[in-house]
Amino acid sequence: MKVFLISSAGFVMLMLLIGMAEEARDKNIGPEIVIQLIPFLVPQALMFAMPATCLFSVCVVFGRMSADNELTAIASMGLPKSVVVMPAILLTFALSLFAVWLNDISFAWSYWGVERVVMASSDKIIYGVLKQEGSFKTNEFSIEVAGVNERELIQPTLTFNSSSNQGIRAIAASATLESNPERHSVLFTMHNGFVDAEGKASYRFDDFEQHEIPLKSPEEIAKEFDDPGHLYLNQINDAIKKQTDNIDTMSQDDAVVAATQWMSGDLVGLTSKTWDDRTAALDESVYRYHRLHVVPHRRWANGFSCLAFAVIGIPVAMRLKAGNFATTFGICFLPILLIYYPLFMVGLNGAKQLTLPAYGAWLGNVTCLLVGGVLLINELRK
Repeated sequence: MKVFLISSAGFVMLMLLIGMAEEARDKNIGPEIVIQLIPFLVPQALMFAMPATCLFSVCVVFGRMSADNELTAIASMGLPKSVVVMPAILLTFALSLFAVWLNDISFAWSYWGVERVVMASSDKIIYGVLKQEGSFKTNEFSIEVAGVNERELIQPTLTFNSSSNQGIRAIAASATLESNPERHSVLFTMHNGFVDAEGKASYRFDDFEQHEIPLKSPEEIAKEFDDPGHLYLNQINDAIKKQTDNIDTMSQDDAVVAATQWMSGDLVGLTSKTWDDRTAALDESVYRYHRLHVVPHRRWANGFSCLAFAVIGIPVAMRLKAGNFATTFGICFLPILLIYYPLFMVGLNGAKQLTLPAYGAWLGNVTCLLVGGVLLINELRK
């Protein structure tokens, strides 16, 4: 436990720094916003650190015990080596259950927590980018400014890029921004400007005018809320039932429409592009249905990698009898890096693409447990 806690602190700090750097780079956010993300990044850091920490801990403990002949002393007393192995196995089993909970928290609570912080700070992010580069662009809109004076934008030009407002441009003497996280938007308040709608009604305003600018399209927001990867495990069963009903409804509607067109001799309707859209929508619903089945297997497999790594690390450390834990850890971790993670990704991607069943996400874990189990049994029999 002492080795596990100390090494966990080091691994978590390392993973937390990496996660903070990635969020700052990907979302163009400053230190004051990154600090707000720490509570949501800690579960993710723990999730990634725990399997390596479990492996490191068993390598240190059993490597030292084996090097100091403590296991030989235990065997000479007529006791099986399992008296020291089983507590470690039970401990890593308990840690695996905790890791499953962490995976659930990381993929759901942490994701939405980061989104809330970023959306609440969206105006600060845009101000920061405008100060540095003089322009900010998304799929929905773009802003160009002559300068930024604290929270005042000097001579901003706002251009809408979305299909609904394509070509609309607003030019003002000054403007301010205010985020609206609930609506995933920012409120753009312009003073003394001109709106050009490209052939439509163009007009000038002398006082002020406000535009609510979406940071994400309604389709993107709906897709995020609908993504199975961002649901809690206790929401999966209800989502599967709802998706099953949705697929049945869509299939019945397609059958009714097809029968009606067939009976009325509407051959044009039967071969129209509308059926391509219907088929694509049904395929997407079926794909989401399978994804919902994959999510629990993925999270449980991720969590129980702690046990799988420990089952390999214990017999290898006992066999090497090396007091230098770095050597034992390296010898264990390299095959895991080259075998476990590729097998895990093959199984997970196969399950997502429907080429493997949903439990294909366990491929890496099962391989590690089988190899480690054989090695462990051989060591316990010596």
